[in-house]
Parts: sequence; structure tokens; C-alpha cells
Amino acid sequence: MASFSSRQPTIVEIRIYAPATSTVSITETSTVRRRQRPVVSKPKRPLWLTLLRILFKSLLLLLVIWGLVQTIQKLALKSTNSSGGSVLDFKQRITEVESFLEITKNTMEVRKEFVNRKIEREVNHRFEILNEVRMIVKDIVEKG
Repeated sequence: MASFSSRQPTIVEIRIYAPATSTVSITETSTVRRRQRPVVSKPKRPLWLTLLRILFKSLLLLLVIWGLVQTIQKLALKSTNSSGGSVLDFKQRITEVESFLEITKNTMEVRKEFVNRKIEREVNHRFEILNEVRMIVKDIVEKG
């Protein structure tokens, strides 16, 4: 690690091996300079400001946790009420899920058709290229 911080020139040697020949060496001399940034120290904050920041962050964290607990409680109460709720609510939810599944199915069918057409065009293009290559090879064989 000390060699990186020194400002001495370094020698880089590259060996290239050619088949059935001797080794060729290239030697290059370059100076490696490490760029050092000046150390900038942050100004010290007063103690009261540090304590105020810690208090504010703690209160903010408590507020977020309290909000999550409230959300979980609402979801838990909603799920217990729906299980003891009327049959109409249950049927309404089933109808909503069925309509969502129908929309999703239709969207997936449209995407599937699009992908099928795209694949079909690509395959046809490849066959056209293949036929052109066959014609070129046939002409070469007839002339040759």
C-alpha cells in the first residue's frame, strides 16, 4: 500500500505471447500520481442543536410508528367486521373480484395476441432471409 502513495515512476511490463515465436516485451515508464483531496472538517454543532435534532427525529419516528399501528388496527377491525358482516357485502366483494379478473384476463389476451403477431412477423422475416441465402447459394453453385 505504501507503493501507491509514493511519487516514484513505475515500470509497467506487458508480455505478449505469440504462437511459435518468442516472447515480445514492451516496457513503458509512467509516473503515477495520486490525487489527494484536502481534508475538510465539518463545523461543530452546538450541543443544544444536536439534542434538538435527536428529539425531533425521535418524535418523527414515534409519529410514523403510531400511524402504522393505527393503519393495522383499522385493517384488523375491517377484516373482523367483514367476516361478521352481511351476505350482501360478501357477494359485492366477490363481484368486484370477478370483474377485476375479467378485465385482467382480457388485457392478457390482448397482450398475448400482440406478442404472437410480433413473433410471427419475426419468423417470417427470418424465413425470407433464409430463402434469399438459399437463392444466392444456388446461383453460386450453378455458376461455380
